[in-house]
Amino acid sequence: MSLAVSICLCAVLFFTFSSCASFPRKKTMMVAPETGLKQQETRYRRQAPPAQSFCGGSAFYPTTQMCCNGNVEPKVGLTPLCCDSHSYDPATQMCCEGTVSNKPVGVNAMPTCCGSDAYDAASQLCCSGNVMHKPSGPNAKPGCCGDQSYDGATQLCCDSNVMPMMGSLPSCCGSNSYDANTTLCCDSNVVFKAGRQAGCCGSYGYDGATQLCCDSVVLPKPGASGACCGSHSYNQATELCCDSRRVLKTGATSACCGPLSYNSASSLCCEGNVVAKTASRPRCCGPTSYSPTTEICCDGHASLRAGLTRPTCCGGSVYDAATSLCCDGVPVPRTLQRQSCAGLA
Repeated sequence: MSLAVSICLCAVLFFTFSSCASFPRKKTMMVAPETGLKQQETRYRRQAPPAQSFCGGSAFYPTTQMCCNGNVEPKVGLTPLCCDSHSYDPATQMCCEGTVSNKPVGVNAMPTCCGSDAYDAASQLCCSGNVMHKPSGPNAKPGCCGDQSYDGATQLCCDSNVMPMMGSLPSCCGSNSYDANTTLCCDSNVVFKAGRQAGCCGSYGYDGATQLCCDSVVLPKPGASGACCGSHSYNQATELCCDSRRVLKTGATSACCGPLSYNSASSLCCEGNVVAKTASRPRCCGPTSYSPTTEICCDGHASLRAGLTRPTCCGGSVYDAATSLCCDGVPVPRTLQRQSCAGLA
């Protein structure tokens, strides 16, 4: 082989080798046997597009997104959940009334919802929707007082107000605290105890041993037998209280007749009237006295019994039951034909 032929052969081989190594492979046309359509076969397989879904009219990719109440949200965490229209990670977050909050962390944490906020029930309290500090200590008695927290071991909750405990017998008086051993609560007012029979008279304190409470008015007690007569005090040993009026006693048998006093041994109180009481007329018939021996009292009216075999009342009148009938409050004479009220109009 001549030198010229060897050089040409080397050039052809070099050109062919370089073309195979450096230039991309040309696309070839192929016919699919099923459809007869021409397809292009490439060196690399084409990647399929991700699957789509719809959320409230918007497209989303379930692999990386989620549909929360018609709103497209990104997936967060390993097990994402929906909180109303938002997504959240239940491992680090909480859903409280449709609001996403960070979950309290700690070894002893007790994540809980307080309204739309997350809180740690181990160290906090939820008081009327407010997250408050939880009193702590060996003897603490944490609790809520309205929208505040308090320690029941050292504090009182009085009408939703936190108050310090007072004295040896702490109690509430309205919105205040007091010591029930030394003070009284009178109509929500704290007053000092006065005397051995301390009590309340309206909003005031008084001593029942020496004072009276008459219609919420504190008055001095007039003697051991003192009592109230309306808004006044009186001595039961010498006075009477007649219709809330003080009246002097006229004797041991004094009594009240309306607003007046009278001697019950010699007088009668007949329907508010004081009338003489005698041996022959010892009782009341209406507003007057009468004799039950010679008279009969019918509906407050006294009538004589004389001349009547069987005096009896018929309404406000007296009649002889031996000779008459009482029909609808009216005396009717008896006859052979009429021995009852039947048939009378």
